[in-house]
Amino acid sequence: MIVTQKKNIPRKALVNKYLPVDYKDIFECIIENTPMITADDIQVAFWTVKPKWLKNLYRIRNTLVKPFGLKGDENKNAEEIERCIREGTSSGLMSVSDKSENETVLYLSDKHLSAHLSVYIENEGNEQIVNAITLVQFHNWLGYTYFYVICPFHHIVVRKMLKHAIKSHTGGI
Repeated sequence: MIVTQKKNIPRKALVNKYLPVDYKDIFECIIENTPMITADDIQVAFWTVKPKWLKNLYRIRNTLVKPFGLKGDENKNAEEIERCIREGTSSGLMSVSDKSENETVLYLSDKHLSAHLSVYIENEGNEQIVNAITLVQFHNWLGYTYFYVICPFHHIVVRKMLKHAIKSHTGGI
């Protein structure tokens, strides 16, 4: 399974309505001959299944950004997060801003920046094309500075978590 970075957001994705933004990226993974996976499944895995290395990374991040007024990881209840995503509601730091059969878009905001995080899935024959899309709007210079400091980590985390989420829902394929 390979996760690659794409340049364009799929035309039919709901997240397009939040453009233009200051930053966007999209990562894609194509899976074949596997059980159907949903956008909700991927979002739930992204937010509730954190390997130890990622928990440690978030712990460091939360400690470093607290003095600057950036929100930390306030969503610790996995069941509440899953209910939020599957039912299209809100929970602490996040809310579901859009939802369709093929896409779930989460919205996160604080005083420095806001972000839409989308999982959009295209089904083509026996393939599923899973897209993880990030859109970021900076509210001030601190949001800009923060994001570009964490951006290299963001790329690593999204790639690894996308692979992990897909593996956990397809039986390790």
